[in-house]
Amino acid sequence: MLTSLPGRDQSTEGWVGETFAALARMPVDGPDPVAWPFTPYYSGNPFQNLLYSGFVEQGLLAVPTFRAEDLRTTTRNWPADLPLVVHLHWLNQVLAKARTDEEADQALGQQVELLDLLKARGARLVWTVHNSLPHDTRFEAQEAQLRRDVIDRVDLVHIMSPRTEELVSDWYTLPADRIYQCDHPGYQGVYPDWVSRTDARRRLRIPDGAIALLLTGAIKPYKGLLELFEAVDQVNAERPGSVVLVVAGKPDDAPETTAFIAAAAQHSAVRLLPEKVPDVDIQILMRACDVVAVPYRSSLNSGVLALALTWGRPVLLPDNSGSVPLVDDPSAPAGLIYPSDDPDALVEAVRACLSWDLSAASAAAERAGARIDRATIAKKFAADLRHWADTGAIPGAVSEASTYRA
Repeated sequence: MLTSLPGRDQSTEGWVGETFAALARMPVDGPDPVAWPFTPYYSGNPFQNLLYSGFVEQGLLAVPTFRAEDLRTTTRNWPADLPLVVHLHWLNQVLAKARTDEEADQALGQQVELLDLLKARGARLVWTVHNSLPHDTRFEAQEAQLRRDVIDRVDLVHIMSPRTEELVSDWYTLPADRIYQCDHPGYQGVYPDWVSRTDARRRLRIPDGAIALLLTGAIKPYKGLLELFEAVDQVNAERPGSVVLVVAGKPDDAPETTAFIAAAAQHSAVRLLPEKVPDVDIQILMRACDVVAVPYRSSLNSGVLALALTWGRPVLLPDNSGSVPLVDDPSAPAGLIYPSDDPDALVEAVRACLSWDLSAASAAAERAGARIDRATIAKKFAADLRHWADTGAIPGAVSEASTYRA
């Protein structure tokens, strides 16, 4: 599936050599190959490996590319008889090094020039919309313009939430005739799973009668850190020992994060693990918790939510999340959804966890997780994009392309 692994030769010669060696290994009786470099490649996040895991059967060659700028040299003199599709993922890298508006404008211009160059070399462009804008946006105007410029040039826009058009509309408009919808894959089989719930809760010192909320992933202000902490503190003051908040993940250095970590470290209802969680310990967090909290101030797609559903864990999230349709089944909700514009709603939501039918919610979460089964999503994604690569036609209507409940 991938032509190189982290730590291997990422030089132009190495990239091209490995790409064509992989092409030579593809079955001769299969479909004609299509080279599919994707960028940026984040080796620490399994998302891309999962998404592309069905590509080989369709004759699509996923080629990891750490920086978009590398494509300037790796696609030089690209053979005319080998179809080339460049897949753009997170765009936050483009302006990451900018310190001033002038530097942001310059980086924006360079990215646009690169995309135009790739198209001139015969590449078709695909963009997966992960976020409306980067969570740590410093140059909002340029970030929004970047996405508008990308939209002007891409041949296909892949969205994972049916609310994407709505939630990005403050900054840019997606082209209705070029949108393809396919869900964020689950994480079935990715992480070890042998620790029992009893053992997991014992390791984290969670009392038998307490409801355990889990906040995990990178610990950043946009995740509603202080609001969640204050809600847990208030509910715990009303009913001591009723709620335990488990916080596990690497914190950034934002002042709000620092304040949150300092307060959490001193609170008896918080279990704080302020570091990147090893893969083997994901099972401890998921087995120990009752509900996964995703009280993000803004969120379009959530890998943490997909992970929670994979483990059959219901979630707590605001109504402005792009993931609401995946868990908001009136007959069997897998999410406890609260109004994002009510400052007291998160407290009420944490309080509601104490009386939630968690057995039914967990069963609903398992069903939601099955709908985003990683093998099913990967097979569909590969087949649909092979069809698009061959015909230029987007498979199915947007409303039919997702496994979300209508």
